[in-house]
Amino acid sequence: MRKNPRRFEAKTDGAQAEKILIREARPEELAAVEALVKDAYREFQPLFPENVWRAWMANIKKVIRAPAGILLVAADAHGVLHGVVKFYPDAAQAALGNWPQGAATMRILAVKPQSRGQGLGRRLVLECLRRAREFRVPAIYLYTGPFMAAARHLYEQLGFERASEYDKKDGPIAYVLNLAK
Repeated sequence: MRKNPRRFEAKTDGAQAEKILIREARPEELAAVEALVKDAYREFQPLFPENVWRAWMANIKKVIRAPAGILLVAADAHGVLHGVVKFYPDAAQAALGNWPQGAATMRILAVKPQSRGQGLGRRLVLECLRRAREFRVPAIYLYTGPFMAAARHLYEQLGFERASEYDKKDGPIAYVLNLAK
């Protein structure tokens, strides 16, 4: 657990700025994290058959509760969660993707719908990048849905490039950021 979590200013109610802390999730927050991710992804439900949607939601629960990786949250001073991402310094632990040995990855980036537009997704990704550099990882890979326009835009703004050789057929698309540059 980090001793000096990152604090950022972000407007969370449209009128008043609150301090948002990017920190590791606490065990007692796992249910709230799961609810946040599922709420954030709900807008995509009409794109999937019901059985595929249920399988995706079950996988989210599994990813959140799995001990591998580092679950990061964006929380305000009152402990209200506004965003989440799971960072894996060793991509092999993520059980998704056949990434190159030594690479990192991240999964389930999500920001609460009411908290969007405040840069929290960017801050969560930047924390993953900071940690990847701290671990001296040469590259970080990720999957995202082709329908996740905001996430794709964010990744591209941060310098991620498409890694189409890792795309899954009829599934998520891959991005990579070379950290050794």
